[in-house]
Amino acid sequence: MAGSLNELRQNVAIAIRALAMKGCVFDLVGHVSVRIPGTDEMFIRCRGGNERGLLYTDIHQIRRVNFSQQGGSRVDGFFVPLEVLIHGEIYKARPEVNAIVHAHPYASLVCGIAGLEFRPIVGAYDPAILAIAAGGVPVYPRSVLINSVTLASEFMAVMGTKNCCLMKGHGITTVSSSVEGATLLALRFEKLAQITLDVSRWGKSTDIPAEDLTFFADSIEKGVSVFVPELDKWTWIHLVQLLRDSVGIPEDLDTV
Repeated sequence: MAGSLNELRQNVAIAIRALAMKGCVFDLVGHVSVRIPGTDEMFIRCRGGNERGLLYTDIHQIRRVNFSQQGGSRVDGFFVPLEVLIHGEIYKARPEVNAIVHAHPYASLVCGIAGLEFRPIVGAYDPAILAIAAGGVPVYPRSVLINSVTLASEFMAVMGTKNCCLMKGHGITTVSSSVEGATLLALRFEKLAQITLDVSRWGKSTDIPAEDLTFFADSIEKGVSVFVPELDKWTWIHLVQLLRDSVGIPEDLDTV
């Protein structure tokens, strides 16, 4: 069990580094968590220790926190994220969710401020992006810090059973059954936002033809693995390799 728990912690640290490398989180703003199986606890990126920013997250900054932990409190000398209740309340309400990303990517932010709608305007370019747009993206209209159960419940009422939600003037939240899945969804969501924002600068966009939506119906419903069964696995391996070639893989340093 100890080995598998350490793997979960390292995956969270890798996810944070990958999101920072891709520009979805920056400096110290944003967090990733994973449910600890069989418990009411999670591993989540906290602040402190050998703190060098999210791009340089190490495993010791991934701390064990209960679902009801208050934001801004301390665990093992580390500061818990102010919006930790986004994670805790979702885990309580949605047992199918095992990992959560809360990020502040730029294009998604601007799309929300501008009121741009995410439409199915690309197809074979990236069916995974199409699936997000075709499934619909809920928008939480407030830009407050989600630092109370009341606000977390209000946010979750908007997100519903969707796996991604835009938070206007704030950021995004994505969920999945795995750290890899939640991370890749966040990255794809931001790519959709980048395309949406760029197209809006040049004029009105049009959806792909109805027959093309039908062609991709299975991948929209079941995921892009319908076409490439190992795509998410290979994409994650690619991200890990990019990290190896840039800032490296997270270490579990003793410095706290």
